[in-house]
Amino acid sequence: MHAMVLAAGLGARLRPLTDRRPKCLMPVMNRPLLGWWLDRLATLGVDQTVVNTHHLAPQVRAWLAEFRAAGLAVRESHEPALLGTGGGLVAAREALGPEPFLLVNADVLAADDLRPLLTRRAEEDAIAVLGLVNDPRFNTVALDQADRVLGFKGQALPAEPARWRTYAGLAALHPDLLDYLPSMGFSTLVEGLSAALAAGRRVLGLALPGFWDDLGTPEHLLGLHRRLLEDPPDGLRDLAAAGPLVRGEGSQVDPTARTEGFCVLGPTARLEAGAYVRNSLLLPGAVVATGARVCDAILGDGFLARGEIMGGAHA
Repeated sequence: MHAMVLAAGLGARLRPLTDRRPKCLMPVMNRPLLGWWLDRLATLGVDQTVVNTHHLAPQVRAWLAEFRAAGLAVRESHEPALLGTGGGLVAAREALGPEPFLLVNADVLAADDLRPLLTRRAEEDAIAVLGLVNDPRFNTVALDQADRVLGFKGQALPAEPARWRTYAGLAALHPDLLDYLPSMGFSTLVEGLSAALAAGRRVLGLALPGFWDDLGTPEHLLGLHRRLLEDPPDGLRDLAAAGPLVRGEGSQVDPTARTEGFCVLGPTARLEAGAYVRNSLLLPGAVVATGARVCDAILGDGFLARGEIMGGAHA
């Protein structure tokens, strides 16, 4: 079984954190998202995965060189120019092979088993099955009563939708879908799906009932850590921690520093004398200086916090 992880994006909504760290390597409980997904795919029986790269690609490449998961081979598909969710698939077509494959966006976290996406695709001979959730922020996929995809928000639809849902960034695709995308350059997955629908091909949706979140913003990243420490969802207990203080390798906490709520320290992060931290996430090498206060915030790689920081992402 093959899969592709889309990891090339700029992570604009996570700035300034992604100015120094690619979005796909953003840590959740000190585990890079990309690593969590590759481990998860390996447990699902995937034996070959393609990861596309663009933003801060040398960091991702170096990380992949050190990554190991039993039975999983990982290939990089580098994009000197960003190709989008469609163009990235086309560029990786040879590596993906001739069989249906799983597609994963690296900036989402989902508890569900993804194999039912492949099963439904095979059972109904669909060119694509999209994993769907109900998120009013992003409900742009139009469905009929049988969960067939009619089209997408802003398009002329062939019938009145029974409901609207959000594409979860998780799908099972037949490689024939790539025939409906431009052979080179930037394109989106929606372009290919729309062209396939116009040609009479079947695109289906499948509800994902388990926990799902889009981690594209600092607020969602921080909120996820709070949830994992306070009430970890089924299917994500491998990310749960004893907490509420989580310490990465080489982190340091001065005996006079105080923490309240939850505090996740990345490798080599440091709380100096008299520092106070509440409900915050420190990426590797971040420091809360002597006497500083940090509340409800994310500190980026190597960031030095002085004075008082209340909320937001800082790098």
